[in-house]
Amino acid sequence: MAEAKKTHIKWGATSVRSGLYANTVQMASIVNKAYPGEIEVTVVETGGFLENLTRVGKRTIQVGPADASAAYANYEGIIDYKGKANKDLRALWGGYVTPIHIVTTKKSGADSLQKLNGLPFAMNPGTTSGRAIELFFDANGIKPEYKMMGIGASVDALKSGVAQGWFKAGFKDSAILDLESAMEVNILPVTQKMVDAANQKYPGQAKSMMIPSGLFKAVKKDELSFAYVVSDFIHKDVSEDVAYKIVKAVYEKRKDLVGNLATLREGNFDDMYGNAVKHLNVPLHPGAVKFYREVLKVKVPDHLLPPEMKKR
Repeated sequence: MAEAKKTHIKWGATSVRSGLYANTVQMASIVNKAYPGEIEVTVVETGGFLENLTRVGKRTIQVGPADASAAYANYEGIIDYKGKANKDLRALWGGYVTPIHIVTTKKSGADSLQKLNGLPFAMNPGTTSGRAIELFFDANGIKPEYKMMGIGASVDALKSGVAQGWFKAGFKDSAILDLESAMEVNILPVTQKMVDAANQKYPGQAKSMMIPSGLFKAVKKDELSFAYVVSDFIHKDVSEDVAYKIVKAVYEKRKDLVGNLATLREGNFDDMYGNAVKHLNVPLHPGAVKFYREVLKVKVPDHLLPPEMKKR
């Protein structure tokens, strides 16, 4: 009997310097161990979530994590992807929710979002969280004085006073802990009204989540934080069988993943299908649909069915 042909998958990640790189490495390892000789996943270092969307579209990677809101804009060809719709994009699972903390120095006196107008504010161009913050601020008429710089430089800018505000994605983020060890800061909550305003102007681009009291010294009570959803997306031309097996392998080890990786645990990654229904506007891959139907016995909603399945 002829040996089955091995499928090679390039799974984009982030920079190796990012704490999120480990998420993709562990998922790839799970798939490789589940299907040795059938599927071989290679993790590819990339510039991050926004680059992953472009690379999946160009097929230089087959799978990659990305912000679900940016993925929706990419799929539909709206907002900053206007005229560049990527209808070949498909989702595998719902992913995880993570906060984007909006930080100001205590010394600035900016203890609410309304006080950010004109404030020197570190902006990290080309980042997923930077894109999300710019859209959110624009929709709510918030106009800081942006200072363009890298993520590492932003911490030093707040410490030196070059900037008085910044943002950082991640649950209990180490950069914010670093800031709090050196100075007093504010972490600014958002309101549901602001989130709704952002989604009205920029459809599907704003998320929120509750963060608990004591997460940082500056968080004195439970509060609503701006947030985004990180999911993994795949090119539609990956076979149904391979996509099914990727979802199956990760689903069966989801408890191990959330046990080892704090970002996945705090963002409820283990509710892979439930988060897809709640948060995704990009259709699932047919292999993912097949898995959720067969294993979870669910009726997948129409908005998550890919066009190729609606034609069947």
